[in-house]
Amino acid sequence: MKLNALYREKFRRELHVFKGRAVGFRCDEIIIPGGKTAQREYLTHPGAVGVLAFDSNNRILLVKQYRHPVGEFTCEIPAGKLTPGENPDACVRRELEEETGFRARRWKKLLSFWPTAAFSNEVIHLYLAKNLVATKINPDEDEFIELVHAAPRQIERWIKTGKIRDSKTIIAYLFCKSLK
Repeated sequence: MKLNALYREKFRRELHVFKGRAVGFRCDEIIIPGGKTAQREYLTHPGAVGVLAFDSNNRILLVKQYRHPVGEFTCEIPAGKLTPGENPDACVRRELEEETGFRARRWKKLLSFWPTAAFSNEVIHLYLAKNLVATKINPDEDEFIELVHAAPRQIERWIKTGKIRDSKTIIAYLFCKSLK
């Protein structure tokens, strides 16, 4: 018998332990096969978008910013959190312009993935953007970012050497490269 037919959890009780601006934390009590109860603790997240954007010189736009949880500056693709009920297509367009000062004429949805399915329900939607048109950078008031343009070879070096360790950036770049 297949695992998915055998393993069906049932909710017994939900407990919202914490709800912040960006994430929440839940502890659900469930009934597992055999009738026993178990707990599942996890972060809740509204979802996010990221965009691999190529400028007119075929360089990729990255944003450099300080990330408090890891205590370092990171280079990442432009990205942002979905607001409740927001369509990922609209969110990614807003985030690209806010963080880089560019709009794109050509868009392609690459994929959606769970970065940490073991302990979070977050889904990240990744896009490809080309034919950029300059507008005005307009980051959120608590964002302090620097725009970086990097050639694909440089991105690969930074991934191999650990300068880029952000999962959405690595996944977007490698997935896009696999399409060629």
